Amino acid sequence: MDKPIIQTSDPYKKEGSMIPTTRTIYYGEVMDINDPTEGGRIKVKIPDLDSKTSADELTWCYPVLSKFFQVFPKVGEYVRVFVEDMKYPQRSRFWEGPVISQLQKIGFDTIYTALSTTNMAITAPEPAISTIPDAVGVFPLREDIAIIGRVNADVILRVNQVSIRAGKHENDNVLKLNVKNPATIDMIFEPIGTTTNFYSNTIMQADKIAILSHDGRPQFKAARLTPEDRLKIFENGHPMARADVLVEALKIIRDAVVQHIHGYSGLSADKNAIINSLENINFDAIMQKNIVIN
Repeated sequence: MDKPIIQTSDPYKKEGSMIPTTRTIYYGEVMDINDPTEGGRIKVKIPDLDSKTSADELTWCYPVLSKFFQVFPKVGEYVRVFVEDMKYPQRSRFWEGPVISQLQKIGFDTIYTALSTTNMAITAPEPAISTIPDAVGVFPLREDIAIIGRVNADVILRVNQVSIRAGKHENDNVLKLNVKNPATIDMIFEPIGTTTNFYSNTIMQADKIAILSHDGRPQFKAARLTPEDRLKIFENGHPMARADVLVEALKIIRDAVVQHIHGYSGLSADKNAIINSLENINFDAIMQKNIVIN
């Protein structure tokens, strides 16, 4: 019977059942993320290595990810820890994570469920999101490339499409798609009907939309906007005009000016159809009050 093969990271090792192996990747609980240098270091307690080490005495773990991409675990979550030299396990450690078992746990995954989809599980995983009808569309598809935020926001790259979303699921229910009022920007490059001619389109949706210039009037803050600042923008910004409604009103005004008839000087114009149309113009309908500019 052939001897079992043990895979190692050393390409010069020979196959054989007696090859010694050394574990260098561990799971550990995040105890502290407050690095005074703000360099991304965290303190992680690895049960196999730190059972006699207090939280204060834990060594720093350095981030694996480049500073160009930021994600931090929360205290109480699991991360993967790479130990550089097992002869000195308290020296150089590197962290990657947090370990999230399933997307419905993206906000926080406890140490009791984080490993539920691994061979170290102590609990069973929850049902797959694809089996929950209300949740379809909340998270990216398997073939998508995406950045998923902790709370209710993501950026998705699909074939010829970029989607930026906030409020994608109902408030406090990560497994129910928000079909009422998500904030979305969809940039799409797609064919026109069944033709092979492609056109680009961008669709922006939200309860309220503001398009502002830093030099516009009135002027608003350019940075560090608070909820109060945003409300001020929508209260004091100028409503956009619905161009088709505005043009229709202008046509009526033009026709009324051209066609109005006075019986004699000082007499009101005849109440013909065009004057009645002029009186019935709904000027409020010209304004789109939820889309403002300055």
